[in-house]
Amino acid sequence: MGYLFVIAAMLIWGSVGIFGRWADQPATVIVFYRVVSAFFVLGLFQVVRGGGLRRAWQEAAGQYGWVVFGGIVLALNWIFFFQAVTLTSMANAVLSYYVAPVLVMLLAPLLLKEKLEKRTLFYVGLAFLGTLIMNPLGDDVGGDHLLGILSGLAAAFFYAMVTISGKKVTGMQAHTLVLWQTGAATLVLLPYLLWQGMVLPPTSSIAVMVAIGVVHTALALTLYFIGLSRVKVQHVGVLGYLDPVSAILFAYLVFAEAPSMGTWIGGTLILVSSYLILRTKETGGRLDGAKAQDAAT
Repeated sequence: MGYLFVIAAMLIWGSVGIFGRWADQPATVIVFYRVVSAFFVLGLFQVVRGGGLRRAWQEAAGQYGWVVFGGIVLALNWIFFFQAVTLTSMANAVLSYYVAPVLVMLLAPLLLKEKLEKRTLFYVGLAFLGTLIMNPLGDDVGGDHLLGILSGLAAAFFYAMVTISGKKVTGMQAHTLVLWQTGAATLVLLPYLLWQGMVLPPTSSIAVMVAIGVVHTALALTLYFIGLSRVKVQHVGVLGYLDPVSAILFAYLVFAEAPSMGTWIGGTLILVSSYLILRTKETGGRLDGAKAQDAAT
């Protein structure tokens, strides 16, 4: 079941680009509203189900450092990714960003004491090759383009740390973890937005960004951390490549953007690598991260 939760999160995240177009706002504004609305909705959920925010805070006892760290790297991940999209081509940004699963695979043995699996190394390589075919590196690699690629790599590092920190947290329900991570991310992003000069967006844009916060942040992150608690981090890294595949599918269904031959070939390689991972066994019943009780909520 853990794999299904991760796949569901990736499919949801694949549609975030569509909602981003509909929002028609600067990237930092979208990120801010998504974490604020996610924090508000999850806080309300915590109050309604009983216990309130105090109980949720007590649940994080002894792990405040990892929880807050997770929120900070979550915000930095989004900031650097959207910075990459601004400075360089989408192909350069996507390719540099999807170095993240490779970083996760390399960091897992060091920080989580997971044994590096040779077959997983092959699966990640296959998926990254698929991403390269789908988004070949652009010819421009100097000036702002180089800075954009470096921003994408920075985003990849912070995404990897989001995954590592989520695995480090134990004994917390997934939605509680996301609650405090989005709260920390809000505190990180607010000064950044105020420094840029925040203007109240149109009501229609706010509605779309709230939807992103509820569906693509609160729900998807909760599903992701539930899956992360049941599956090896290295396997989660491979499944992460389903995100760009689902994004292309949604773009075709909603905007009639026909995939190229390279997209078909690259996407097939990613799907094959994901299938090979799904054939492996899950890591028993022990939950290292957020509790599985969230599966019933």
